[in-house]
Amino acid sequence: MEELRSELLAGVTHDLKTPVASISGLLQAVNEDVVTEDEAKEFIEISLKETDRLQQMIASLLDFNAFAAGGIPIYPAKTLISPFVSRTFMQWQATLTDINLTIHVMKPTSELEVSIDPVKVEQILINLAQNARQASVSNSGQINVTFIEKRHHIEIRIQDNGSGISQEEQPFIFERFYRGSDKKLRVRGLGLGLSYSRMIARAHGGDLQLVESSNEGSTFCLVLPK
Repeated sequence: MEELRSELLAGVTHDLKTPVASISGLLQAVNEDVVTEDEAKEFIEISLKETDRLQQMIASLLDFNAFAAGGIPIYPAKTLISPFVSRTFMQWQATLTDINLTIHVMKPTSELEVSIDPVKVEQILINLAQNARQASVSNSGQINVTFIEKRHHIEIRIQDNGSGISQEEQPFIFERFYRGSDKKLRVRGLGLGLSYSRMIARAHGGDLQLVESSNEGSTFCLVLPK
């Protein structure tokens, strides 16, 4: 247990130190007049983005710890799931500036109502969308969302056309602080997104699962009770 705790702490510390080092180096260059005018402004803008990234990482860690300790309640409300999912993805897509991502939400044949905490389920959807964006192998990507109605629950399937998750890493993706070898090199984070998302889904009486993944993309399934 002590060895595991030390390993996790080392991983989190490393992930948090990276943006801090970046911010420090950029601001030091501006402070010492190594860069001036337009370039200095660009360095400050990058520093602000890194600061925002750091704040998000810390917030994710605090949220996860509070939820794991049972400190975050669920406030369910009756929700028509199709319009909710469409609106969530549309608002998230509007924030993208560095990639051309196509999102298609297939409307179900009938209105599907669930009892969910909209804020918490929105976190799950945005996390899955972010993962799909990060898995995109080019400046464009695609996300397809479909709904499957079962007797007691509704499945929301989110499929991307990204680089996929290797067979060796698939069993571990929902583990706390786990980050795939390829993702470590390209994306900063704490490795809590999928673990936290599954905890939220299960707090609703549902689940979050990886259906399949290959070099042609990945499909995740969010299960929510009716």
